[in-house]
Amino acid sequence: MKSQTRSFYREIISIALPVAFQNLISFAAAMTDSLMLGRADGDGILLSASSLANQPFYILSLICFGISSAVSVFTSQYWGKGDTEKIRILFSMAIRLSASFSAITGFLAVMFPRQIMTVYSSSPEIIELGAQYLRIVGAAYLFYGLSSTFICLLRSIELVNISVAANICTFAVNCFLNYVLIYGKLGFSPMGIKGAAIATFIARSVEFLIIITYVFFGDKRLSFSVKSLVFWDKLLFFDLCKFGLPVFFNELFLGLSSSVHAAILGHITYSSGDPVTANSICGIVQQFSTVTLFGVANAAAVIVGKAIGQGNTVYARKKAHSLLFISYLVGIFCALLILLLKTPVINFYEISAETKALALEMMNSVALITVFISVSSVSIVGILRGAGDTKFGVVTELSAIWFIGIPTGIAAAFVFDMPVPLVIILMKCDEFIKAAVCTVRIFGKKWINTVAER
Repeated sequence: MKSQTRSFYREIISIALPVAFQNLISFAAAMTDSLMLGRADGDGILLSASSLANQPFYILSLICFGISSAVSVFTSQYWGKGDTEKIRILFSMAIRLSASFSAITGFLAVMFPRQIMTVYSSSPEIIELGAQYLRIVGAAYLFYGLSSTFICLLRSIELVNISVAANICTFAVNCFLNYVLIYGKLGFSPMGIKGAAIATFIARSVEFLIIITYVFFGDKRLSFSVKSLVFWDKLLFFDLCKFGLPVFFNELFLGLSSSVHAAILGHITYSSGDPVTANSICGIVQQFSTVTLFGVANAAAVIVGKAIGQGNTVYARKKAHSLLFISYLVGIFCALLILLLKTPVINFYEISAETKALALEMMNSVALITVFISVSSVSIVGILRGAGDTKFGVVTELSAIWFIGIPTGIAAAFVFDMPVPLVIILMKCDEFIKAAVCTVRIFGKKWINTVAER
């Protein structure tokens, strides 16, 4: 029993730590962008513009994550069965779908950046600066879509080290180019937000080249080749639609909800500080604090899915209960970390005193919400997806977000003019509901489904 417990925790660590480290590197890149743009002007305009201009990217990232997560429901279970042929077919279908969405989103970002920015802000200056950023970054969306999908799929078969290596290289390139182009070093003229966009474009291109080179020439587990991209299986695609579409729509509408949240904050005019800038800083701190959280969620999906693929449902159920308990502990740890870091991080930014005070108050709201984000993420993205219980996950998440969280947030902001920190809590009150419902579900007996049957 003790050896089995040790094996379980080793399995969590072997997957969660590399994913957490990868997320940490991604956080560092976002933090660097934020800090450099925050110090490039004293009023936070560049930071607000880039934050809002990245909303289409955030939606795309969740679409790609939704596609790869939908496919990962199957690949983790087929990995448990040792069926690499089916995994290659699933990889092929996922890549083609991600490429299509990435190309469409990139085209819209490049061709209609101002129209997109008007959705998120009513400030002409922010719209203009955001459009400059979006037009350049949008050209890299296809590169990002392909590389991020491959990274997520490789995780589902317990291959995570390459994503860490790619992220380290991307981070180094992005940091160096940000410094050179934003501030105008090494003979370049200062480019401000355009420099940040160019740096991001080049960094995403580097990441794409590293991942593609590894998948086609370095990986020995699947022997995936260019010819594999034409693989398709009608019966497998039907199963993917049945169990995977809920995951895809879950991530799609989750991304749209985040854009609605950003739009709500972007149109608040009664606050003494800038809610968009304050929220951007809060997001950076939250992203740093939750790197472990999403590592555990990824580990949960692989562990549960692999166990079910091997036919060991008793083990899957037992470990799901342990993972749920761990999610509460991780959430509390992340919340405490946010409270610890909030003051030194906010003081590092050169923004107005009013925005600093607002960001400090908003951090308290974010810390509270993060406890429940941990539980809902490990449950929905991890345990329930690994178990093939995707319909329950999407119904729970989207119902809570769109019928409770968003209407409550809109009312709080535009009907009652509530303080922004309270608007944040009410806008994200769906996390409390999802955590409670998922806890009850996982301690029930109806959430295990074997999807890898063909």
